[in-house]
Amino acid sequence: MSGRSLPEPRRPDPTDPVRPRALALPAVGGPRIDERRPWLERADVVDAVSVPGLDSPLYLDGDGVAVTTTGLGKAEAATTVATLLASAAIDLDGAYVLSAGVAGAAPARAALGSVFLADVVVDWDRKHRWDRDDGGPSVAPLAYEPGESVRRLDPTLVEVAAGTARGAELTADPAVEAYADRYPEAGGGEPTVGVGPTVAGDEFWHGPRHAREVDALCERYGVEPYATTQMEDSATAAALDRHGLLGRYLSVRAVANYDRPAPDQSVEESFDGTEESLALAIENAGRVGWAVVEGVLSADPLGLGEA
Repeated sequence: MSGRSLPEPRRPDPTDPVRPRALALPAVGGPRIDERRPWLERADVVDAVSVPGLDSPLYLDGDGVAVTTTGLGKAEAATTVATLLASAAIDLDGAYVLSAGVAGAAPARAALGSVFLADVVVDWDRKHRWDRDDGGPSVAPLAYEPGESVRRLDPTLVEVAAGTARGAELTADPAVEAYADRYPEAGGGEPTVGVGPTVAGDEFWHGPRHAREVDALCERYGVEPYATTQMEDSATAAALDRHGLLGRYLSVRAVANYDRPAPDQSVEESFDGTEESLALAIENAGRVGWAVVEGVLSADPLGLGEA
């Protein structure tokens, strides 16, 4: 946190609703993983409201940017977003919505600390998993309403956001680069910004066999290879979609850990990456997320500011 103190949350007034221009949704704001910190450090917070059903207060700056945490996982995220959309004291009709936080990735696809904007959000949990001994695929799209497992984000909005994101100044950490060198397929290098599918699931999976299953499922959907994996964004996208607001949604995820062990590690040892890689991802997610919000509000590609 910066030296500025935050205002005490108030009860919102339904007759005078809060009308943010942008809503940032980090997942958690805890002592070890604080995805909210970069947002509150950059924002000049002038107001805060407490709404029953939210995971934490909704903080607002003077330029109309609002920040609140969703909570960890899909049920928490869906509850938070549904609460915001249903509250008479919060008006999101003119707001762009952005998930921003950390994620996992395959070592061959990104340097630790790299940031990806999602063009597709895949629900990992909506699938068939087969225990087979015939060599066939172990996962397959759900036979019941499979279309709800994949949500494609607005390409114009993603393009504008990605253009802004690539101009953001990312930070690097030699200790993180040294850790990544333990992965022969990682290829080294400093963090970059990219675009690609993100996969959300409530399961903390880890290891190459499970990663192959994620790739296989994405291939069946025609969206392979996945760029990042995380735990909230399919639920956030589903809640927005129910209200006809999916078209103004963006997902910004920074790579905090690789989704499998290095050759000299166990899965338990490699699961979380390192404290340095987590801190780097939180910082870069905030840098890119904030740049994206500023760029999108300036360009207003969907004309939300005209309403």
